[in-house]
Amino acid sequence: MTPLHAIVLVGGKGSRLLPYTRTRPKALLELGGHSVLEIILSRLRAFGFDRVTLCVSHLGEQIRTEIGNGARLGLSVDYSVDERPLGTAAPLRLAPGWTDPAVVMNGDILTTLDFADLHRAHERTGSVLTVAFLRRRFTAGVGLVRLEEGRVIEVMEKPTFGLNVSSGIYVVSPSALDHIPDGPADMPTLINNLIGHGEPVHGYGFTGSWHDIGTPARYEEAKKAFQAEPRRFLEPGPPGATEHVTVDELAAVRDIGLLVDSGGHQRKEARA
Repeated sequence: MTPLHAIVLVGGKGSRLLPYTRTRPKALLELGGHSVLEIILSRLRAFGFDRVTLCVSHLGEQIRTEIGNGARLGLSVDYSVDERPLGTAAPLRLAPGWTDPAVVMNGDILTTLDFADLHRAHERTGSVLTVAFLRRRFTAGVGLVRLEEGRVIEVMEKPTFGLNVSSGIYVVSPSALDHIPDGPADMPTLINNLIGHGEPVHGYGFTGSWHDIGTPARYEEAKKAFQAEPRRFLEPGPPGATEHVTVDELAAVRDIGLLVDSGGHQRKEARA
């Protein structure tokens, strides 16, 4: 059996988390006695992952000192270094010895996602890249007007929409590296490049708990969630605890014409 590999992006400065990140990388912020990164690594190990590559940059030496070679957590941990900010996709070019599909994720996420099932789904579909997503409902705070050729055909008073939210967690095959442009590049650029070249990109919908620890308010929410049920995040739950939702993510996003990133920001989707 091929060892399972994950690549965790922990090079960001965490500017939105100031003052917590003034002297400490956000991946090492604590949630009830465990750092965010330690929780991620422990959960990956619990789902059978053997090797983790940490893509470090800002305050990276603190992460090296804290995690080391991973032996304490039952993992083999290696490192790649961004000498300058490269975004969320370009650092993948620096990951050493990467020959099989790997889970790729941001290092500021608290989740109950079944990483092993995500990886299996990627291999079943023969995808070059798989996007893990959640179905979320958003209510517009204003009335919306639908027009056709200048005529109003409907007025919707503060409607609610279902959107597919990118979780910041993916499975990426090494062949995707050919579609990362030179210089800094983020995952949406890579994904849209793959789609534009006709490469298979699939979505993996899941339910369960997911926290993007990107702001002080979200950090506090994640702390409360972890402190209430630490084992839920550190260990695999019973079968079915995190449900895989079989929804065609890309088609659903195109219906709305918006992609919501893991920070909750709306971007116009790039059309292939």
